[in-house]
Amino acid sequence: MILIGGILAVVLSIISLVSTLFLRRAIEQIGRLDIWSRLGMEGLSIPLVTRWIVGLITIEAIVAIVLGIVAFYAYTRVKAGEFKSGGLVAIIAAVIMLATTHWIPGIVTLVGGILCYTSERPATQQPTK
Repeated sequence: MILIGGILAVVLSIISLVSTLFLRRAIEQIGRLDIWSRLGMEGLSIPLVTRWIVGLITIEAIVAIVLGIVAFYAYTRVKAGEFKSGGLVAIIAAVIMLATTHWIPGIVTLVGGILCYTSERPATQQPTK
């Protein structure tokens, strides 16, 4: 589940970033129209507001991509048999994902991290005579 959460975080962030860049173009085109002065909104600078919104979304998407990479790292720790440390890294990454409103990848990574952190390491079986 940690790996799935990391993949979701990276993929959804890239989709969000690309769609925001396309939306920015559309908003700037609307901002270039002269309808704002007719509506009495001359002081509102649509390109400036657009840049701020796109900037915030870009920062948030980059943070989510980094957290997805951290989830990949946690997955490799779990695959190596380090359940507690990998689970703890996944839990921390998932909490930050949830704080940055990446709900689906955050919940999936959190559940996977909790399952790994609370699991017992399987005992090696001794051959019986």
